[in-house]
Amino acid sequence: MLFKKGSGRLQKTLIVLLMAFLSNTAGAQLRLADVFGSHMVLQQNTEVEIWGWHRPGSSVQVRCSWNGNTPIKAQADASRRWSVIVRTPAGDLRAHQIQISDGQSEIQLRDVLIGEVWLASGQSNMEWSIRDSGYPPEQTRADAFPHIRHFKVNHAVSLTPLDSLDAGQWTVCDDNSVQHFSAVAYFFARDLAERYKVPVGIVNSSWGGSQVESWISLEGMRQSEQFKAYAANFPANWADADRFSLEKVKNYVFGGPRADPGAEEEAAYLDPACDITSWKTAKPTFAWDWQNIWAFRGSGYMAIEFKLAEKAATADAVLHLGHGDLAAELYMNGRKIWSGKNHGGVEFSVPASALKAGKNRLVFKQKLADATGWVEMGMRGPESDFFLKTAIGRIDLSGEWKIMPSFAEPHYFVHNSNNLGVAIYNAMIHPLTHFALRGVIWYQGETNAIRAKAYRDAFPLLIRDWRRLWKQPEMPFLFVQLANYEAAHGVSNTGSEWAELREAQALALQLPATGMAVTIDVGESRDIHPKNKLDVGRRLAREALRAAYGEKLRPGSPSRAEVRFDGAVAQVFFPGETEALQVRNQYGYVHGFELAGADKVFHYAKAQVIGNTVQVYCDAVPQPVALRYAWADDPNDVNLYTAEGFPIAPFRTDNWPMKTEGVGFE
Repeated sequence: MLFKKGSGRLQKTLIVLLMAFLSNTAGAQLRLADVFGSHMVLQQNTEVEIWGWHRPGSSVQVRCSWNGNTPIKAQADASRRWSVIVRTPAGDLRAHQIQISDGQSEIQLRDVLIGEVWLASGQSNMEWSIRDSGYPPEQTRADAFPHIRHFKVNHAVSLTPLDSLDAGQWTVCDDNSVQHFSAVAYFFARDLAERYKVPVGIVNSSWGGSQVESWISLEGMRQSEQFKAYAANFPANWADADRFSLEKVKNYVFGGPRADPGAEEEAAYLDPACDITSWKTAKPTFAWDWQNIWAFRGSGYMAIEFKLAEKAATADAVLHLGHGDLAAELYMNGRKIWSGKNHGGVEFSVPASALKAGKNRLVFKQKLADATGWVEMGMRGPESDFFLKTAIGRIDLSGEWKIMPSFAEPHYFVHNSNNLGVAIYNAMIHPLTHFALRGVIWYQGETNAIRAKAYRDAFPLLIRDWRRLWKQPEMPFLFVQLANYEAAHGVSNTGSEWAELREAQALALQLPATGMAVTIDVGESRDIHPKNKLDVGRRLAREALRAAYGEKLRPGSPSRAEVRFDGAVAQVFFPGETEALQVRNQYGYVHGFELAGADKVFHYAKAQVIGNTVQVYCDAVPQPVALRYAWADDPNDVNLYTAEGFPIAPFRTDNWPMKTEGVGFE
């Protein structure tokens, strides 16, 4: 033994001294900010900051090969931070070196390129990789672009702004490495690299499922009428944050504050006579995280009722229920028929004795039990995986279920992308705000569709906030308008959250140096992650030519229309479009237009293109007062394009109340 019995005080003293020594040693080491590394790209023709940390008062010298290795000196301040400003030349394909030294230790950065640097951010459709999109080498042509470089920021959240990233390294593009690049960002970068013959660096800081509010700084929120109250009550620690999250879940589930149900009340949930009409509805094809019960982990109940014919109830049946992460139990009409884990492909046997003619109730109880790592509440999978196969046919179970979390049993909250506003900014953007950029490409909005009207303020706030943080008042900011997707079957007459979100995105074009890639024609009705990322990246690149590089081009897709009602006909013009519009239909039929009269009921309309004008009419609406185009979650048959081949963006002429009116961020 190192210490004899009775020497505890000495042992504690030595441990304290050892910890202090290790802390001082770590602080004495020369360190570079995580975003810098070999194979990186630095922004051309500007002053870039290079920074890191060292012992307070330490001298640091930085030498860059492109300026003759002339030393640039810095000194670490009281917070141990040091930085230098370096002027970069015009970009080319030559590799450079950077040397950082304190006279005793040295950091060497090799194969540093000078070119164009873009931040790629947003949620899963920006994060979606080449591999997940299924592009083969002949389509990516990645081996021909070793001067495209990619830097991936790992997912992280924090309640306070961080100086350091949880990050990987700069990666040189080739047929293998490109598989892990953001697909949208790669195709965007490839078009720029081909056009301008310079290296392109992509800093990929994105997170699937994230909400826009999580990417805004606390200071940005303080400057907003919509968010200043939230900023004033921002939690000081995760315990406070979890209490806040729990209250949000309860308010959503119960429609307001109420005492927690006890174990006895929750046990009655398994009784088929229990009244569950007040439970929230949800789709079984999505985990609870995406259905307003974010980050809650514990036990919970899902229930669905269905009817059986007498013949179907007299024979055994087979049940399919997608897949899930947690241990679970299944109850049919109050009788337990299975327990275990449903990791997909499981067939649940349902004895005839558990079925009955008429109304039946199926309850799926998930149990936290031995959950470890990343798990999600609920079930998920394609609609085709949810059914009961009876003796006389299938019963579809992919419709609306009722859901209820358990508050009497153990539960907790995971800390990830959507617990709080600000938290992603603190960990994944703040450490980058001194890194020189040309601009930002952004693909996000799916998660915010439920509060689309509020996005009209939140999204421009994000743009202004990041421009303030990078000290570039007109830093180019290019974004993707949401693709078509059958989110909730929303249309004009029922209300469409996704159409309203697209409108909010288009309104952000009122800010200078912005551009929007319209993707209403390349989505997939049944997949929120459409595979076609090539057109998305290329349309963003087209916007960059105009908004970032000063090429005299008009926006690819018109985002506003001028409409004149002339009796029963609506005449539609697109300012700036002087050439004939294209209709991608062999008969020349234009899809996607609707008209409404004073009754505010929309009817599908006929439309024809005459040059650069669209004439729209509908026999059911002899006196139209409002026109809409592609106004639905999934207007999947739109076929109107500019002469250059860009889709016309969705729009409306009315300002009638929105479905998401009054839905705000909490």
